[in-house]
Amino acid sequence: MTNETVIRNKKLEIRNHQLKNYLVFLLLFTVHCSLFTVFTACSGPQDKQPTAKIGAAAPAFTLSLASGGSVTLDSFKGKPLVITFMASWCPCSNESAPVFKEAYSKYNPKGVEFLMMGIQDSESKFKKFVDRKQFPFPAGFDKGDKIARLYGVNAPPTTFFIDQDGKIARAYYGKLVEIEKLSAWVDEIAEK
Repeated sequence: MTNETVIRNKKLEIRNHQLKNYLVFLLLFTVHCSLFTVFTACSGPQDKQPTAKIGAAAPAFTLSLASGGSVTLDSFKGKPLVITFMASWCPCSNESAPVFKEAYSKYNPKGVEFLMMGIQDSESKFKKFVDRKQFPFPAGFDKGDKIARLYGVNAPPTTFFIDQDGKIARAYYGKLVEIEKLSAWVDEIAEK
């Protein structure tokens, strides 16, 4: 073996070692990012919590409904109201959907109203989401996330519980997949 061959082989060996280290780094970084996303998504980190004040009057809005027509906050005057902000692409919104449908069937006969607003999404995708999930309560798309900003919503899913006096009783960012948890919060506004 010549000196040039030895040097070339050594360089290849070093390059292969560097490549292996780089690939290991990429793998670990990807795993870290994935775990971070899984454990922080929809879990309610402080920076995702809505900024609307508990006890304050719910901000007025007008929402165009996916089924046609529109609805305002005044449409629900004197009734407890659950407003949930969701998006078709959001795994936590998708996981929460069946629980909201169940809660609606339990509480709507008792006078509690439900309303869903699509945010951070395209209108067409949100309408398909509403059709696919067959929500039994009104849903509309919040163009430009204007209503979401009024309520201080940073990310979906975020849910507000508004009492019959039109005041925000509770706000929650994160998925709601336990009917008991959602029911307890709906009970707070239903029993007032």
